[in-house]
Amino acid sequence: MPGCLTVGLKVRSGLKKFLVYHLPAIGYAALIIALSSIPELNRSQLKILRFDKVVHFFEYAVFAFLIYRSFSNLTQRLRDKYVILLSILVVVLFSMFDEIYQSYVPGRQSDPVDMIFDILGASCIIILLSFRKKRSRTG
Repeated sequence: MPGCLTVGLKVRSGLKKFLVYHLPAIGYAALIIALSSIPELNRSQLKILRFDKVVHFFEYAVFAFLIYRSFSNLTQRLRDKYVILLSILVVVLFSMFDEIYQSYVPGRQSDPVDMIFDILGASCIIILLSFRKKRSRTG
């Protein structure tokens, strides 16, 4: 019976880790796609001083934080070597997918400048997080 208890605790711990670290990133990605699926979203209201670009910047900064956090809570080997690279790669690919997807939604269009602001927002937060991580290791 002790073996079953150990397996049960590992499963419960794994589920908790998934719910706390990975599900928020998945849920946020689903939210981005849901918002991108709104036909004929009235972007003219957001174009005041290019406010829509600011929204893209912060939308993907939050997404990058969640992705970085998710990858940081995988295996130790992955955390040490590839978390920054994988985080940037996933966010860039997702941003590309999102812009391509929007071109198929009635009344929406793909805008490469949106993707640039997505990547800028994501890159800023990932760079800040990586500096923070390095600083905490040395300090």
